[in-house]
Order: sequence, then C-alpha cells, then structure tokens
Amino acid sequence: MTCFRCKGAMKQNLKTHVATLDKCVIIVKNVPALVCEQCGEAYFADEVMKGLEAIIDRLEGIIKEVAIVDYADVA
Repeated sequence: MTCFRCKGAMKQNLKTHVATLDKCVIIVKNVPALVCEQCGEAYFADEVMKGLEAIIDRLEGIIKEVAIVDYADVA
C-alpha cells in the first residue's frame, strides 16, 4: 500500500491518537496503524477505528479534562 498523501511506502506501526472533545481530551497510545515512512501520515483499519470510537464514547461521559489510555488495555 502507498500513502494517499505523498505516495510513500506504508509500514505497520503504533501511533498515538488524540481526540479533542468539548469537555475533555482523550489520548490513546499504541494504536495499530499503517504509517507512511515518508510523511508520517497514519491510516487506521476499520476495526481499529471502531475500537477507538468505542473507547472515546466510553470515556467521554466520565472524563472531565484529560485521559491517557493504552489501546491494547481498553480495546
């Protein structure tokens, strides 16, 4: 697979995803992603995106400011 942005080579890696919401910021570390070796653009698989959405939905109602979680621990 090549990067849609710069056409660089993609490599499986772990990324940090940050969701900035109205009442809080949720940081999810070690999220599996395809990452461009040239520009650093990250692409998440559909299953990973569903996991991220579930994590964010769960934490949104209980976090007041900032939450930092590890994807493997909460997915």
